Amino acid sequence: MEVSYTTPTDPERLDPETLSSQLSETVHAAHAWLAALSLDDAATPLAEGKWSPKQIVGHLTDSAVNNLARIVRSQIGPERLPSYDADAWVDLQHYAERDWAQVLGLWLALNEHMAWTIRHVAPRSLGNHVSLAGTVVSLGFIIEDYIAHMRHHFSTLQPWALGHR
Repeated sequence: MEVSYTTPTDPERLDPETLSSQLSETVHAAHAWLAALSLDDAATPLAEGKWSPKQIVGHLTDSAVNNLARIVRSQIGPERLPSYDADAWVDLQHYAERDWAQVLGLWLALNEHMAWTIRHVAPRSLGNHVSLAGTVVSLGFIIEDYIAHMRHHFSTLQPWALGHR
C-alpha cells in the first residue's frame, strides 16, 4: 500500500461532518498562506531534487482526484482500488510549467468538493472495506489518511514558504 500518514480510528467513532470540517479548515488555512506566495517562490523547489510548492499543490490535487474516486467507489461496494505513481502524475501534468493561480484554484475547488462529498457520506459507510493496493482499509481510514497526508505536506512546506517571502 501507499505510505500511511495516520493510524486508523474505529469507523464507529468517526463522523462525516467532523471529517469534512477538518478537511475544509485545513484547506482554507493553507490557502491563505499559499495564495500569498510569490510566483518565484511557488516555482522554486524546496531543495535540489525536491518538488516546488506548485508541484506539491499539484500532487495534492492528484491526491484529491484519486481519493475522491476512492471515497465514492468505497460507498458503492467492496473493490480493489489501485495506488498511483505520484511522481509520474506530477511530471505528466507539468505542474511546474502551469500558472500558480490555476494550480492553486484547481486544488482549492477539488478539495471544497471533497469536503462536500465527505459531509454526505452515510456514517455506516465509514466502515466499508476496500483493498487499496493490496491492503484492506476502511473508507473512514481513507478519509482520515487523506487529511493527514495533506497536513504532512503543509507542515513541511509552510515553514519553507514563509521563510522565502
